[in-house]
Amino acid sequence: GGGYFYPVPYVNMVQRCQTWHLPDPVDPEPIERGIGVYFTRLRVGGVDFAIIEDRKFKSGPEGKIPKMGPRPDHINDPSYDRKAVDLPSLKLLGERQLQFLSDWSEDWTGAETKVVLSQTAFCGAVHLHGSVNNRLLADLDSNAWPQTGRNKALMEIRKAWATHLCGDQHLAVVVKHGVSEASDGPYAFTSPAIVNTIYGRWWHPEDEQPGLNPVPESPLPWTGEYEDGLGNKIRMMAYANPANVKDETQRGDGFGIARFDKKHQQVTFECWPRFSKVEQGPSGQFPGWPITVDIRDNDGRKVTGYLPELVFPEGKRPVVQVIDDSSDEVLYTVRVQETRFRPPVYGAGPFSVRVGMDRPDRKKIEGLQPTEGKAELLIQF
Repeated sequence: GGGYFYPVPYVNMVQRCQTWHLPDPVDPEPIERGIGVYFTRLRVGGVDFAIIEDRKFKSGPEGKIPKMGPRPDHINDPSYDRKAVDLPSLKLLGERQLQFLSDWSEDWTGAETKVVLSQTAFCGAVHLHGSVNNRLLADLDSNAWPQTGRNKALMEIRKAWATHLCGDQHLAVVVKHGVSEASDGPYAFTSPAIVNTIYGRWWHPEDEQPGLNPVPESPLPWTGEYEDGLGNKIRMMAYANPANVKDETQRGDGFGIARFDKKHQQVTFECWPRFSKVEQGPSGQFPGWPITVDIRDNDGRKVTGYLPELVFPEGKRPVVQVIDDSSDEVLYTVRVQETRFRPPVYGAGPFSVRVGMDRPDRKKIEGLQPTEGKAELLIQF
Protein backbone atom coordinates (compact mmCIF):
# COMPACT_ATOMS: atom_id res chain seq x y z
CA GLY A 1 0.00 0.00 0.00
CA GLY A 2 2.95 2.36 0.42
CA GLY A 3 4.05 4.22 3.53
CA TYR A 4 5.43 2.98 6.84
CA PHE A 5 3.94 0.50 9.28
CA TYR A 6 5.65 1.81 12.43
CA PRO A 7 5.20 5.24 14.09
CA VAL A 8 7.14 8.22 12.77
CA PRO A 9 9.53 8.54 15.78
CA TYR A 10 10.49 4.89 15.37
CA VAL A 11 11.05 5.28 11.61
CA ASN A 12 13.27 8.30 12.17
CA MET A 13 15.21 6.50 14.90
CA VAL A 14 15.90 3.54 12.61
CA GLN A 15 17.03 5.89 9.84
CA ARG A 16 19.41 7.70 12.19
CA CYS A 17 20.89 4.36 13.32
CA GLN A 18 21.36 3.10 9.77
CA THR A 19 22.57 6.30 8.04
CA TRP A 20 24.52 8.18 10.72
CA HIS A 21 27.77 7.56 8.81
CA LEU A 22 26.58 9.30 5.64
CA PRO A 23 27.15 12.96 4.74
CA ASP A 24 24.24 15.27 5.45
CA PRO A 25 21.32 14.97 3.01
CA VAL A 26 21.57 17.25 0.00
CA ASP A 27 17.90 18.25 0.33
CA PRO A 28 17.01 17.81 4.03
CA GLU A 29 13.34 18.84 3.91
CA PRO A 30 11.33 16.04 5.60
CA ILE A 31 8.54 14.29 3.73
CA GLU A 32 4.96 14.08 5.02
CA ARG A 33 4.42 13.57 8.77
CA GLY A 34 7.98 14.71 9.53
CA ILE A 35 9.80 11.62 8.27
CA GLY A 36 13.41 12.52 7.50
CA VAL A 37 15.38 11.89 4.32
CA TYR A 38 19.00 10.89 3.74
CA PHE A 39 19.66 10.87 -0.02
CA THR A 40 23.09 12.37 -0.49
CA ARG A 41 26.49 12.17 -2.19
CA LEU A 42 29.75 10.70 -0.91
CA ARG A 43 33.13 11.28 -2.56
CA VAL A 44 35.86 8.75 -1.83
CA GLY A 45 39.16 8.55 -3.71
CA GLY A 46 37.88 10.40 -6.75
CA VAL A 47 34.72 8.26 -7.00
CA ASP A 48 31.54 10.30 -6.53
CA PHE A 49 28.66 8.20 -5.14
CA ALA A 50 25.05 9.35 -5.36
CA ILE A 51 23.17 7.53 -2.59
CA ILE A 52 19.46 7.47 -3.30
CA GLU A 53 16.31 6.32 -1.49
CA ASP A 54 14.50 4.27 -4.07
CA ARG A 55 11.99 2.91 -1.55
CA LYS A 56 10.81 6.04 0.23
CA PHE A 57 9.27 7.95 -2.66
CA LYS A 58 8.04 4.93 -4.62
CA SER A 59 4.31 4.41 -5.16
CA GLY A 60 2.73 1.32 -3.65
CA PRO A 61 0.75 -0.84 -6.12
CA GLU A 62 -2.11 -1.75 -3.77
CA GLY A 63 -5.27 0.07 -4.79
CA LYS A 64 -3.67 1.62 -7.87
CA ILE A 65 -3.59 -1.38 -10.18
CA PRO A 66 -5.63 -4.60 -10.11
CA LYS A 67 -4.27 -7.38 -7.93
CA MET A 68 -2.90 -10.08 -10.26
CA GLY A 69 -1.10 -12.42 -7.90
CA PRO A 70 -0.86 -13.66 -4.31
CA ARG A 71 0.20 -10.18 -3.13
CA PRO A 72 -0.28 -6.70 -4.60
CA ASP A 73 3.31 -6.51 -5.87
CA HIS A 74 3.46 -9.96 -7.50
CA ILE A 75 1.99 -10.66 -10.94
CA ASN A 76 1.42 -14.18 -12.19
CA ASP A 77 -1.69 -13.60 -14.34
CA PRO A 78 -0.60 -14.28 -17.95
CA SER A 79 -3.31 -11.95 -19.29
CA TYR A 80 -1.88 -8.83 -17.65
CA ASP A 81 -1.05 -5.77 -19.74
CA ARG A 82 2.46 -4.47 -19.11
CA LYS A 83 1.64 -0.93 -20.19
CA ALA A 84 -1.56 -0.80 -18.16
CA VAL A 85 0.35 -1.08 -14.87
CA ASP A 86 2.58 1.90 -15.74
CA LEU A 87 0.19 4.69 -14.75
CA PRO A 88 1.30 8.32 -15.28
CA SER A 89 0.63 9.17 -11.62
CA LEU A 90 3.11 6.59 -10.28
CA LYS A 91 6.49 7.59 -8.84
CA LEU A 92 9.78 5.81 -8.33
CA LEU A 93 12.49 8.23 -7.20
CA GLY A 94 10.21 11.26 -7.12
CA GLU A 95 10.95 14.73 -8.45
CA ARG A 96 13.32 15.74 -5.64
CA GLN A 97 15.67 12.81 -6.20
CA LEU A 98 15.55 13.14 -9.98
CA GLN A 99 16.55 16.78 -9.58
CA PHE A 100 19.33 15.73 -7.22
CA LEU A 101 20.69 13.28 -9.80
CA SER A 102 20.49 15.93 -12.52
CA ASP A 103 22.44 18.43 -10.40
CA TRP A 104 24.90 15.76 -9.25
CA SER A 105 25.67 14.73 -12.83
CA GLU A 106 26.87 18.28 -13.59
CA ASP A 107 29.07 18.77 -10.50
CA TRP A 108 32.42 16.97 -10.82
CA THR A 109 34.18 18.57 -7.87
CA GLY A 110 36.62 15.99 -6.51
CA ALA A 111 35.36 13.38 -8.98
CA GLU A 112 37.00 11.26 -11.66
CA THR A 113 34.05 8.92 -12.14
CA LYS A 114 30.51 8.57 -10.82
CA VAL A 115 28.45 5.78 -9.27
CA VAL A 116 24.83 5.50 -8.12
CA LEU A 117 24.02 3.37 -5.06
CA SER A 118 20.42 2.24 -4.59
CA GLN A 119 18.57 -0.29 -2.47
CA THR A 120 17.39 -2.48 -5.30
CA ALA A 121 17.68 -3.16 -9.03
CA PHE A 122 16.07 -1.18 -11.84
CA CYS A 123 14.90 -4.34 -13.58
CA GLY A 124 13.27 -7.68 -12.87
CA ALA A 125 16.32 -9.90 -13.38
CA VAL A 126 14.67 -12.82 -11.59
CA HIS A 127 12.24 -15.50 -12.79
CA LEU A 128 11.93 -17.92 -9.87
CA HIS A 129 11.13 -16.63 -6.39
CA GLY A 130 11.57 -18.54 -3.14
CA SER A 131 11.70 -21.94 -4.81
CA VAL A 132 12.39 -23.42 -8.23
CA ASN A 133 8.66 -24.10 -8.61
CA ASN A 134 7.47 -20.52 -8.07
CA ARG A 135 7.71 -18.56 -11.32
CA LEU A 136 6.56 -14.92 -11.24
CA LEU A 137 5.85 -12.98 -14.39
CA ALA A 138 6.58 -9.60 -12.79
CA ASP A 139 7.75 -8.34 -9.40
CA LEU A 140 6.65 -4.78 -8.61
CA ASP A 141 8.84 -4.77 -5.49
CA SER A 142 11.86 -4.33 -7.74
CA ASN A 143 12.56 -0.99 -9.39
CA ALA A 144 11.50 -2.46 -12.71
CA TRP A 145 8.17 -0.84 -11.77
CA PRO A 146 6.87 1.70 -12.48
CA GLN A 147 8.56 1.53 -15.88
CA THR A 148 8.39 5.25 -16.64
CA GLY A 149 10.00 6.07 -13.29
CA ARG A 150 12.65 3.43 -13.91
CA ASN A 151 13.50 4.93 -17.30
CA LYS A 152 13.70 8.47 -15.88
CA ALA A 153 16.17 7.27 -13.26
CA LEU A 154 18.33 5.44 -15.79
CA MET A 155 18.45 8.45 -18.11
CA GLU A 156 19.77 10.61 -15.26
CA ILE A 157 22.38 7.96 -14.38
CA ARG A 158 23.38 7.70 -18.04
CA LYS A 159 23.96 11.45 -18.30
CA ALA A 160 26.99 11.11 -15.99
CA TRP A 161 28.25 7.84 -17.52
CA ALA A 162 27.68 6.48 -14.03
CA THR A 163 27.81 2.85 -12.92
CA HIS A 164 24.91 1.49 -10.84
CA LEU A 165 25.45 -0.68 -7.76
CA CYS A 166 22.69 -2.20 -5.62
CA GLY A 167 21.61 -5.21 -3.60
CA ASP A 168 18.34 -6.67 -2.27
CA GLN A 169 17.47 -9.14 -5.03
CA HIS A 170 18.90 -12.28 -3.33
CA LEU A 171 20.58 -13.00 -6.67
CA ALA A 172 23.82 -11.58 -8.01
CA VAL A 173 23.61 -10.28 -11.57
CA VAL A 174 25.35 -7.88 -13.92
CA VAL A 175 23.09 -6.34 -16.54
CA LYS A 176 23.36 -3.68 -19.23
CA HIS A 177 20.17 -1.66 -19.06
CA GLY A 178 18.15 -0.58 -22.05
CA VAL A 179 15.80 2.41 -22.04
CA SER A 180 14.61 3.00 -25.62
CA GLU A 181 16.73 0.31 -27.23
CA ALA A 182 18.64 -2.73 -26.02
CA SER A 183 21.80 -1.84 -24.06
CA ASP A 184 21.49 1.94 -24.48
CA GLY A 185 21.70 2.47 -20.70
CA PRO A 186 24.23 1.95 -17.91
CA TYR A 187 25.77 -1.19 -16.45
CA ALA A 188 24.42 -2.37 -13.10
CA PHE A 189 25.82 -4.86 -10.60
CA THR A 190 23.49 -6.39 -8.03
CA SER A 191 25.59 -7.99 -5.31
CA PRO A 192 24.64 -11.38 -3.84
CA ALA A 193 23.07 -11.78 -0.43
CA ILE A 194 25.64 -12.27 2.33
CA VAL A 195 23.51 -15.16 3.66
CA ASN A 196 20.86 -16.50 1.31
CA THR A 197 18.90 -18.90 3.53
CA ILE A 198 15.54 -17.09 3.56
CA TYR A 199 14.51 -16.45 -0.04
CA GLY A 200 16.48 -17.88 -2.94
CA ARG A 201 15.94 -16.53 -6.42
CA TRP A 202 16.96 -17.73 -9.89
CA TRP A 203 17.43 -16.34 -13.38
CA HIS A 204 15.85 -19.03 -15.57
CA PRO A 205 14.17 -18.06 -18.86
CA GLU A 206 11.16 -20.26 -19.47
CA ASP A 207 12.33 -21.28 -22.95
CA GLU A 208 15.86 -21.92 -21.62
CA GLN A 209 17.36 -20.09 -24.60
CA PRO A 210 20.07 -17.41 -24.72
CA GLY A 211 19.01 -13.93 -25.71
CA LEU A 212 20.26 -11.96 -28.67
CA ASN A 213 23.87 -10.78 -28.43
CA PRO A 214 24.94 -13.28 -25.73
CA VAL A 215 28.21 -12.78 -23.87
CA PRO A 216 30.97 -14.40 -25.94
CA GLU A 217 32.51 -17.50 -24.34
CA SER A 218 30.43 -17.14 -21.19
CA PRO A 219 30.18 -20.32 -19.09
CA LEU A 220 26.53 -19.40 -18.43
CA PRO A 221 23.81 -20.58 -20.85
CA TRP A 222 21.32 -17.67 -20.56
CA THR A 223 23.09 -14.43 -21.30
CA GLY A 224 22.14 -11.81 -23.86
CA GLU A 225 19.26 -9.43 -24.51
CA TYR A 226 15.89 -10.03 -22.86
CA GLU A 227 12.84 -8.15 -21.68
CA ASP A 228 11.85 -8.50 -18.05
CA GLY A 229 8.26 -9.16 -16.97
CA LEU A 230 7.38 -5.48 -17.33
CA GLY A 231 8.90 -5.05 -20.77
CA ASN A 232 12.12 -3.37 -19.60
CA LYS A 233 15.10 -4.13 -21.81
CA ILE A 234 18.19 -5.72 -20.26
CA ARG A 235 21.26 -7.52 -21.50
CA MET A 236 22.12 -10.23 -18.99
CA MET A 237 25.89 -10.42 -18.52
CA ALA A 238 26.16 -12.84 -15.59
CA TYR A 239 24.04 -14.39 -12.83
CA ALA A 240 24.82 -16.53 -9.78
CA ASN A 241 21.91 -18.95 -9.36
CA PRO A 242 21.82 -21.10 -6.21
CA ALA A 243 22.82 -24.64 -7.08
CA ASN A 244 21.29 -26.13 -3.93
CA VAL A 245 19.62 -23.96 -1.30
CA LYS A 246 19.90 -26.76 1.27
CA ASP A 247 23.68 -26.81 0.99
CA GLU A 248 25.23 -23.73 2.63
CA THR A 249 28.14 -23.81 0.17
CA GLN A 250 25.82 -23.73 -2.89
CA ARG A 251 23.13 -21.17 -1.99
CA GLY A 252 24.45 -18.40 -4.22
CA ASP A 253 25.35 -16.20 -1.26
CA GLY A 254 28.54 -14.18 -1.05
CA PHE A 255 29.75 -10.67 -1.70
CA GLY A 256 30.58 -8.34 -4.56
CA ILE A 257 33.51 -6.01 -5.21
CA ALA A 258 33.64 -3.16 -7.73
CA ARG A 259 37.16 -2.01 -8.65
CA PHE A 260 37.44 1.38 -10.35
CA ASP A 261 40.41 2.04 -12.61
CA LYS A 262 40.23 5.81 -12.87
CA LYS A 263 43.23 6.14 -15.20
CA HIS A 264 41.79 3.82 -17.85
CA GLN A 265 38.16 4.59 -16.98
CA GLN A 266 37.15 1.00 -16.40
CA VAL A 267 35.27 -0.83 -13.66
CA THR A 268 35.68 -4.50 -12.81
CA PHE A 269 32.86 -6.38 -11.09
CA GLU A 270 33.89 -9.32 -8.92
CA CYS A 271 31.44 -11.77 -7.36
CA TRP A 272 32.69 -14.14 -4.67
CA PRO A 273 30.94 -17.09 -3.01
CA ARG A 274 30.67 -16.80 0.75
CA PHE A 275 33.08 -19.67 1.40
CA SER A 276 35.59 -18.87 -1.35
CA LYS A 277 39.30 -19.07 -0.51
CA VAL A 278 41.89 -16.45 -1.35
CA GLU A 279 44.30 -19.00 -2.77
CA GLN A 280 41.77 -19.90 -5.47
CA GLY A 281 42.41 -16.55 -7.17
CA PRO A 282 39.95 -15.13 -9.73
CA SER A 283 38.83 -18.66 -10.65
CA GLY A 284 37.20 -18.90 -7.23
CA GLN A 285 34.51 -16.40 -8.24
CA PHE A 286 31.05 -17.35 -9.46
CA PRO A 287 31.04 -18.48 -13.13
CA GLY A 288 30.78 -15.49 -15.45
CA TRP A 289 32.85 -13.16 -13.26
CA PRO A 290 35.01 -11.06 -13.18
CA ILE A 291 33.54 -8.63 -15.71
CA THR A 292 35.43 -5.52 -16.83
CA VAL A 293 33.61 -2.76 -18.71
CA ASP A 294 34.48 0.70 -19.99
CA ILE A 295 32.84 3.44 -17.98
CA ARG A 296 32.20 5.31 -21.25
CA ASP A 297 29.84 2.48 -22.21
CA ASN A 298 27.47 3.36 -19.36
CA ASP A 299 25.97 5.53 -22.08
CA GLY A 300 25.05 2.89 -24.63
CA ARG A 301 23.15 5.05 -27.09
CA LYS A 302 24.11 4.48 -30.71
CA VAL A 303 26.68 7.07 -31.73
CA THR A 304 25.68 8.78 -34.98
CA GLY A 305 28.68 11.07 -35.25
CA TYR A 306 31.40 13.04 -33.50
CA LEU A 307 31.84 16.75 -32.95
CA PRO A 308 35.17 18.43 -33.71
CA GLU A 309 37.92 17.30 -31.38
CA LEU A 310 38.31 19.54 -28.35
CA VAL A 311 41.92 20.37 -27.48
CA PHE A 312 42.66 21.64 -23.97
CA PRO A 313 45.76 23.28 -22.48
CA GLU A 314 48.38 20.85 -21.22
CA GLY A 315 47.62 19.50 -17.78
CA LYS A 316 43.92 20.37 -17.82
CA ARG A 317 41.25 17.69 -17.74
CA PRO A 318 38.05 19.68 -17.64
CA VAL A 319 34.38 18.80 -17.48
CA VAL A 320 32.58 18.71 -20.82
CA GLN A 321 28.83 18.92 -21.29
CA VAL A 322 27.11 18.24 -24.62
CA ILE A 323 23.62 19.59 -25.34
CA ASP A 324 21.32 18.74 -28.25
CA ASP A 325 20.14 22.19 -29.32
CA SER A 326 17.16 20.78 -31.20
CA SER A 327 15.61 19.57 -27.93
CA ASP A 328 17.69 21.49 -25.35
CA GLU A 329 18.47 18.09 -23.80
CA VAL A 330 21.70 17.62 -21.89
CA LEU A 331 23.15 14.46 -23.42
CA TYR A 332 25.96 13.98 -20.90
CA THR A 333 28.38 15.77 -18.59
CA VAL A 334 31.73 14.04 -18.00
CA ARG A 335 35.31 14.73 -16.95
CA VAL A 336 37.68 14.06 -19.83
CA GLN A 337 40.75 11.92 -19.21
CA GLU A 338 43.10 13.45 -21.79
CA THR A 339 43.83 16.88 -23.19
CA ARG A 340 41.96 15.84 -26.35
CA PHE A 341 38.33 14.73 -26.46
CA ARG A 342 36.06 14.15 -29.45
CA PRO A 343 32.48 14.28 -28.15
CA PRO A 344 30.15 11.54 -29.43
CA VAL A 345 26.60 12.61 -30.33
CA TYR A 346 23.30 10.97 -31.11
CA GLY A 347 21.30 12.63 -33.88
CA ALA A 348 21.67 15.40 -36.42
CA GLY A 349 22.09 18.37 -34.08
CA PRO A 350 23.09 21.14 -33.95
CA PHE A 351 24.86 20.78 -30.61
CA SER A 352 26.38 23.00 -27.95
CA VAL A 353 29.38 22.22 -25.78
CA ARG A 354 30.00 23.70 -22.35
CA VAL A 355 33.34 23.41 -20.57
CA GLY A 356 34.67 24.11 -17.07
CA MET A 357 37.07 22.69 -14.53
CA ASP A 358 34.55 21.12 -12.11
CA ARG A 359 31.30 22.27 -13.68
CA PRO A 360 30.50 23.16 -17.30
CA ASP A 361 30.36 26.85 -16.43
CA ARG A 362 33.33 28.63 -18.09
CA LYS A 363 32.94 28.40 -21.84
CA LYS A 364 30.12 27.62 -24.27
CA ILE A 365 30.39 26.86 -27.97
CA GLU A 366 27.13 26.72 -29.93
CA GLY A 367 25.99 25.48 -33.31
CA LEU A 368 28.38 22.53 -33.65
CA GLN A 369 27.75 19.78 -36.19
CA PRO A 370 29.23 16.30 -36.47
CA THR A 371 32.30 16.15 -38.71
CA GLU A 372 34.04 13.31 -40.48
CA GLY A 373 37.42 14.99 -40.83
CA LYS A 374 40.07 15.96 -38.29
CA ALA A 375 38.54 19.27 -37.27
CA GLU A 376 39.86 20.62 -33.97
CA LEU A 377 38.75 23.29 -31.54
CA LEU A 378 41.32 24.77 -29.19
CA ILE A 379 39.57 25.48 -25.90
CA GLN A 380 41.06 28.25 -23.78
CA PHE A 381 39.47 29.28 -20.50
